[in-house]
Amino acid sequence: MATRLVDLASRTAFFRGVSPTAVEALLYRLNAVEKTYRKGETVMHAGFRADRLMVVVSGRLHVYDQVEDDRSVLLRAIGPDEVLGLWILHVPEIPCWPGSIVADEPCTLISLDMARARALATAHDPEIVRLAFNASRILSRELFTTWRKLVVMDAPTLEARIRIYLSELANETGNRGEVVVPFNRERMAEYFGVARPSLSRALSQMRDQGLLTWRKNVFQIKFQGSSC
Repeated sequence: MATRLVDLASRTAFFRGVSPTAVEALLYRLNAVEKTYRKGETVMHAGFRADRLMVVVSGRLHVYDQVEDDRSVLLRAIGPDEVLGLWILHVPEIPCWPGSIVADEPCTLISLDMARARALATAHDPEIVRLAFNASRILSRELFTTWRKLVVMDAPTLEARIRIYLSELANETGNRGEVVVPFNRERMAEYFGVARPSLSRALSQMRDQGLLTWRKNVFQIKFQGSSC
């Protein structure tokens, strides 16, 4: 197994706490391959067979869902330490990717064999137990992100969606005054399910009301957000 691949894997949350020797052995057993993608390149198409796990080493990706009229809805952003297909690993009756995944910037991923990962999941080796623990933490974070999307989209107005979204990001990072949005304006509008001019108007109105300011995708929040 190449030293570079072992080094890349050891830096990820998925392999955190696993010894380098065990990481190398696991990568071999999981038929690991390093994959790189250019900005705008499709990593996975909706409907393709889900036979690989993809551990994100660097870069950012966007997950899209296909809806009626062949429109795509931006569901969420995925960054380093997340794992594409992790929930499919535990639901083998879902054979295909339900959505498409596109690189928003140059990305490096580690591709792992899904079938071999399922087989390893039944082992009781301490290193496998640690891997399962890491996977559960990553999966829990993914479920939280999905829950946040549902809460945001349930808000009655665009301003309310923006307030909830920024508040939840602030709670997640622990920085109540400043948050970094993982989208540019066009993708942010897609996330909220509106046209970009509508988002621009809403943000301008909130700025004029003294609720927030921003510089590119860094937002300064001046309203009272939710707390947990």
